[in-house]
Amino acid sequence: MPRSRIIVLLIALGFAGFVFYSLLGNQPIKITGQRMEQSGATVDVAGRVENTSRSPEAITLEVHYYDRQGRAVGQDTVRIDRLGGGESQEFRSPKREIPGAATFSIYMNHERN
Repeated sequence: MPRSRIIVLLIALGFAGFVFYSLLGNQPIKITGQRMEQSGATVDVAGRVENTSRSPEAITLEVHYYDRQGRAVGQDTVRIDRLGGGESQEFRSPKREIPGAATFSIYMNHERN
């Protein structure tokens, strides 16, 4: 293999590694300990959000509920107006009656203050 191809290959691999490394730390907000709590048909989702950056964040969590077949059966929004850099906070969606809710997913939207 010619020397120029080896150099180009090494540069390309180095660039790909840099991009991958940069993307790993790109999410300043982490959601941990999320769980769905049920009492009959009444459900809510609770957990903790953590801001791993130095800047304050405003966060909106969208909680989507699904039945056992994966069909959407409900949705809630949880707003956290300010989460300072390095802070963490518990969250809980409103308790709602959603018959058939079996699982959930959380989508996060955040903007810098």
